[in-house]
Amino acid sequence: MTKKRGGAEWIDILRPSKNDLDQLRKRFHIHPVILHELKEPSARPRVEAYDNYIYLIYYFPVYDRNEETSRRSEIDFIITKNAAVTVHYEPLEVLSDYKKQTAENSLKLVYKIIESLLDFEERQLRHIREKVEIVGNELFKDKEKEVLKKVSRLKRDISEYRIIVRHQGPILESLLRRGTRFWGTDAQPYLNDLIGDHLKVINQLEDYREAVADFEDTNNQLMDLKINAVMKTFTTLSFLTFPFMLLAALFSMNTRDTPIIGLPGAFWIIFIFMATMMITLTIYFKRKGWF
Repeated sequence: MTKKRGGAEWIDILRPSKNDLDQLRKRFHIHPVILHELKEPSARPRVEAYDNYIYLIYYFPVYDRNEETSRRSEIDFIITKNAAVTVHYEPLEVLSDYKKQTAENSLKLVYKIIESLLDFEERQLRHIREKVEIVGNELFKDKEKEVLKKVSRLKRDISEYRIIVRHQGPILESLLRRGTRFWGTDAQPYLNDLIGDHLKVINQLEDYREAVADFEDTNNQLMDLKINAVMKTFTTLSFLTFPFMLLAALFSMNTRDTPIIGLPGAFWIIFIFMATMMITLTIYFKRKGWF
């Protein structure tokens, strides 16, 4: 797809074919190594400046609803003074939204495209924010197991998102340095603004990450309280039953000198004694707050 954006030309290529790469080579004199790399997604993001163009590989996160996490998507730029070529390997919603925008030169064109990507990234944070709010609302509602599962998935999503976007800062700073030499000092405000927009995304992500960590700590403390309460109950029950089990075992011994055994109503005497002592100990433990 080729579009004229004011004074700048935008060429958008989805899954470049051999013919697409040949056209780029003939028109923009792209180095064969770069043309070869454009055939498929790259291993890492970077910025390279040549005599008549800049080569930029940019990663950004896209939310995968099936996996419930963010995955990496890539868009490559070939930027000349009067045109910008974007190459990607899957349909990108953000580029579809951008089709109506215009720009008078390649600097402003690239600025608007990357700004659209950063706006898209910020919108992608919405699902993280919604999940953080859900987890926060479910605390203190006896849903510790459910909260633990949601927190685990949310932490994975935030980590995957963070791995992708944290590399954008050095890339945008490198673009600032090389772009200033390529376009001149007029490029600084635009490229600095992109760095600022990236920092907004990073700051929001860090806020959500800290909130999730706090929620996880709170949820773990609630689980520990429940576990401690259960252990305390079992310990108390064990203490209550052990003496009487020992007493019952002693009276069950078939010896000549065992007291009470053989007397009329011996069973009920022992039973009433044990029940009375157990009730007395239970009342005592409750008053002490041990039960």
